[in-house]
Amino acid sequence: MEHRLVSKTPIMSLVLLSLLFVQVPESVAAILQYHHIGEDTPAITSTTLEDFEAHMAYLEESDLVVVPLSEIVENPEIPNDRRVAITFDDAYANIFELAVPRLIKRGFPFTIFVATEYVDRPGFFSWDELRYIEAHGGTVANHSHSHLHMLRKQEDESHRAWIKRIRLDIEKAQRLLEANLRQPAKYLAYPYGEYDLHILALIKEMGFVGFGQQSGAAGATSLKTIMPRFPLSGPYAELETFKTKVNTLALPIEVPVISPIFDTNPPTLSLKFPNPEGLRLSDLACYGPSGKTHLTSISDRELQAQNPNPLPVGRSRYNCTMPGPDGRFYWFSQLWIQKRPDGSWYPEP
Repeated sequence: MEHRLVSKTPIMSLVLLSLLFVQVPESVAAILQYHHIGEDTPAITSTTLEDFEAHMAYLEESDLVVVPLSEIVENPEIPNDRRVAITFDDAYANIFELAVPRLIKRGFPFTIFVATEYVDRPGFFSWDELRYIEAHGGTVANHSHSHLHMLRKQEDESHRAWIKRIRLDIEKAQRLLEANLRQPAKYLAYPYGEYDLHILALIKEMGFVGFGQQSGAAGATSLKTIMPRFPLSGPYAELETFKTKVNTLALPIEVPVISPIFDTNPPTLSLKFPNPEGLRLSDLACYGPSGKTHLTSISDRELQAQNPNPLPVGRSRYNCTMPGPDGRFYWFSQLWIQKRPDGSWYPEP
């Protein structure tokens, strides 16, 4: 009877197919980013052991599946799938001491992004420890050699010399990883999460997948040169917000390829929705350093977000969220970088 109904009434067939489509749960693909694990390290880049243990316990008890980072890179969106990947930047010794045993115990795969100049130094992983995690479900990847500020040109350095210096630093790190390990991934986590369009082009040319520090879930339109991750250090490690983040969906927009360095302050972010049907665009909210941003409707498929005040010196973001199915949220974040008024770079805290 159902077959006859569909075959004799094409319009009804389309309706039924549409209903079936919207009932399929959308995919979750969240990439988590940690730095230090502990309480005696800088708070802004640290997750306490108590918070980290709570995060891992939640993942273990939920219906989320912890997968190797490669699974999300290769297939960022699989219908009806709920995946999380765990990453660490900088290869601090406290990761090996406190996080790795808990991950191995649970059988959770994970990725360590390594700045190779620091390997074997006090407070960081050794090469033997990196080989150990490779043998126990971990992946090792590139975080540059010297953990340089990629955006900061040296005095009187030409554009060509600047790009060459960045390339050589990344290549040196990859050579060391390949010489000392079995199978390092050709992934790069940007030091400090910083990049611009020239760096994105370089990373693509070099054949790397790039990872930032801007929050949001990975999805079909995520850029492979600047994939999002959820930072979980300092004030961002609280368990209730962690639960929200690991269950988020990628905001279904055409991800803009824009430089975080801007000319007009405050900058404007355009959000274009190729298929807005069924989305609650009126409930979209974006937040910047001053709180809620101004949202301007350009069309039924495009909104623009702008902070009400000029952005401060340093790194900041617009975080945009919108209610989705099953109490979850769509999420997208854009990084912004503002120099000092005289054009000089700000010091790191």
